[in-house]
Amino acid sequence: MKLKEVIIATNYEGFSAIENILAEIGAVGISKEDFKQEEVIMKGYFEEEELTKEKVDSLRKRIAQLADYDLNIGSGEIIIKGLEQEDWVNKWKKDIKAIKVTDKIVIKPTWEEYQKQADEIIIELDPGLAFGTGYHGTTSGCLEMIEKYLQPDFDVLDIGTGTGILSIAATKLGAKSNFALDIDPVAVKVAKENAKLNQVLDQINFAQGDLLDIVDGKYDLVIANILPHVIKRLIPDLPKVAKVGSISILSGIIEEKADMIKDELKKYNFEVKEIIQKEQWITIVAIRRG
Repeated sequence: MKLKEVIIATNYEGFSAIENILAEIGAVGISKEDFKQEEVIMKGYFEEEELTKEKVDSLRKRIAQLADYDLNIGSGEIIIKGLEQEDWVNKWKKDIKAIKVTDKIVIKPTWEEYQKQADEIIIELDPGLAFGTGYHGTTSGCLEMIEKYLQPDFDVLDIGTGTGILSIAATKLGAKSNFALDIDPVAVKVAKENAKLNQVLDQINFAQGDLLDIVDGKYDLVIANILPHVIKRLIPDLPKVAKVGSISILSGIIEEKADMIKDELKKYNFEVKEIIQKEQWITIVAIRRG
């Protein structure tokens, strides 16, 4: 298999958003290298024939637009290289193992054998498009909080579902209903594929939409793992979809933006119940008080 390697210079504030963009335009693999002074090198791997000029142009445009969200992404320099001819995917697979991200939830690649323990919930993901997200502090933080706060009779809303992993986990943990949406149609397609892989597609309503534009109804649990400034834009409308006493799990927040999110929540009568931090990433749990 011939591959192209897309190398992007960024930082800790920008890498999560860039990781999502790479996944959504069809990377078969994504990796990250950390350097001093918070520099991060993102690498996305694409089948040579799939990395069209249109995709490259879209990548450049979407990365440049991250500045519209007041997101500092560092230099944002992009380099594209060819890789030596080798069975890169099979080599990469050997390095990816199942991971237990919470007390119950295990994320495992589809090709790996894993002996399930009695109380474990297994989420299967294919490489590249989705698997790496299980290692990310925002995703694992959300999964921990979903496991902790979800009750079996909860109606769940997942805003910015991405790969669908959070909705899949909520469904496997026993959510009564689940509405998952994303502004990107490619993300919705990937989420549906992952839900089908985990045999929960018929239990999750996936749709394309921007934040709450297409949401109707009230929910017991609202999840949003998105950019901090998008979360800030979302919060004033949260009372429209969050029941009184409901729980909101908000992530994708870097340390420097956490106070901004907490202040905004207080304005709209949300009480911060719990905050967890994984590396530089913050996940906030809030309860709507009225």
